[in-house]
Amino acid sequence: MTHVIEPSPRPRAFWHGSARAFLDANPKAIIGQLASCHVRFHAAAEAEQVRAWEREIEILRLALAAGGERAQNWGVLLEAPMLRLGKRMDAVILLPGSAAIVEFKIGAKRFEAADQLQVEHYALMLRDFHEVSQSLIVVPILCAEHAVPHPQVANALIVHDGVADAIATDASGLASALRIAEALGAGGAMASVEAFDSSAYRPTPTIVEAARALYAGHGIAEIGRGDAADATLQQAGATLLSLAERAERERLHLVCFVTGSPGAGKTLLGLDVALRNRSSDRPAALLSGNRPLVYVLTEALATDRASRGEITKAQARHEVSSSIQNLLGFLKEHSDGAPPPECVVVFDEAQRAWDEKVGEELMGRPSSEPTLFLEILGRLDWACLVCLVGPGQEINRGEGGLPLWGAALRHAASSGRNWHVVAAPQAIEGGSDVAGPGLVEPGAEMPCTLVVEPSLHLSNGLRAYRSPDQGRWVASLLAGDIAEAARIARTMGAPPAWLTRDLGMARQWLRDRRRGGRSVGLLASAGAVRLPAEGLPPTPRSNELEAIGHWFLKPWTDFRSAGALEIPLSEFGCQGLELDFVGLTWGGDLVWTSEGWTPRRMSAPRWTRIGIEEKRRFRINAYRVLLTRARAGLVIHVPLGNAEDATRDPDEFDAIATALVGAGATMLPCPDRPAKST
Repeated sequence: MTHVIEPSPRPRAFWHGSARAFLDANPKAIIGQLASCHVRFHAAAEAEQVRAWEREIEILRLALAAGGERAQNWGVLLEAPMLRLGKRMDAVILLPGSAAIVEFKIGAKRFEAADQLQVEHYALMLRDFHEVSQSLIVVPILCAEHAVPHPQVANALIVHDGVADAIATDASGLASALRIAEALGAGGAMASVEAFDSSAYRPTPTIVEAARALYAGHGIAEIGRGDAADATLQQAGATLLSLAERAERERLHLVCFVTGSPGAGKTLLGLDVALRNRSSDRPAALLSGNRPLVYVLTEALATDRASRGEITKAQARHEVSSSIQNLLGFLKEHSDGAPPPECVVVFDEAQRAWDEKVGEELMGRPSSEPTLFLEILGRLDWACLVCLVGPGQEINRGEGGLPLWGAALRHAASSGRNWHVVAAPQAIEGGSDVAGPGLVEPGAEMPCTLVVEPSLHLSNGLRAYRSPDQGRWVASLLAGDIAEAARIARTMGAPPAWLTRDLGMARQWLRDRRRGGRSVGLLASAGAVRLPAEGLPPTPRSNELEAIGHWFLKPWTDFRSAGALEIPLSEFGCQGLELDFVGLTWGGDLVWTSEGWTPRRMSAPRWTRIGIEEKRRFRINAYRVLLTRARAGLVIHVPLGNAEDATRDPDEFDAIATALVGAGATMLPCPDRPAKST
């Protein structure tokens, strides 16, 4: 007897039932139900849509009838929800051990690459974010009604990551495609239509996807995961909105400190604050000193806005730039000029604010960045400054951490400008969550109103949705605690990283995972200057914004893109952004010795140890950034080196590889091709 996964309530598909019920039902009754559900989301079911449903149902009935008695208990869902923003799958067929996702293209005479990408994307999204699907083999099927199919058999399909290669078929071949899906899941449990339809679905958008959705008017609740991490993010957002309203109502100057680990959603929260207020009477902006992040988000939002045909891309860029701005440009414009129009300002990565020495160089005055900010916003009738604070991301000189903000608040108070402070406990106390001291020095008092708000700490990782403990593993690894990193790795459902000594294998691993629109790319430390000898070109500089924009936003078929796997990006180009799968080539700028991780710099023609503690920390933090960019998976390439080149010592690279394996990284099988399903 086939085991059936038990259901939970809350049906969402327009129609669902067993294959027997589907075949017994009057097709007109099914279409009537589809149309009735459709009008809940759209003005009406247009005639073209109804004709498509009629043909889809006819094709599906023939395919299921061809399955005979064994197919009678299969499950059928029509117009099943996919994404929270309104996309739906044409049909899902539930079989023992598998789920076939069928995308119909009625009238189509050929298989379009975009259509295959679409159905692969649906399958991968189910695998990653749909709870019931994670226990099934997901089989994407593209059914182009009149296309000429290529012969396919079950044992010729590759299944990796729980998702099979896409099957392309015409209408007459759908029955055969379903038999292949049945064979792939043979012996497995079958989910009931109720369980599948009501299963938890927790999509985790990239920062670019989230920015597009927020800019289009959606809230965090619509685009988030719907789990504890999402609830924490929503609570923090509600708290910040309430504080902004209070600052306006009571004419206060309020500064809020939000803390969280890398990938916990701080920038997403900042975007929500800035974009939610942009159309209200409280003008707001997200400010970042990360120029690549600002550029990529601006280009993505401007392209999306212009694609709707309402305004030109140049106009869209101008519109977007009022909500997402460069920090230094903001400071230069308002330090001596008129006060800014924004009363709500979000400072991204506020722990990276620079000190007085850098202020003298950049602004011509010996003031720290926090001091300048409080002076500028202090001129307004009221202001709400939201500071997003993360640990271990400092990769430039002069970044003074939270003590700079404490000093700036004390300076403001001594000058008669009193700020009210609302902060997560971690921001006040300091420690590992903020990688250093907090706002208040031990035994000292803040000369201003200070309120502790626990909801402003984001404790759950969102970026690494498959491995929430990825950040903890990286922290232990880079702290040199190999035993603790190994312990964390053993608790994770998958290796925290795969390891290979061959760059070609790393690239192939990434190619295997870029289907369905997933993003992949190569990363390397800016200090790893000998990697060209290993086959990698130099990384673009952080001021080469157009190149970085192409890298993140172009499709993999464009040689300038990340997915082309030609050009690596450094920590300066990728900080604050992310990819689904990352290939990191480890360089000679951070080697493993008897003392632990030893940061180095190139003093041609040889490597030299970095002696200054601040610069040692920057090098380790560079790898922290690189190791935490992946959302779904990470492969680390450690070169073999060359015994005839002192800058590429094989023994040093062997030691790095040994340390990584000891910490829980798993060697990539050779050759790296997923096993064929039976």
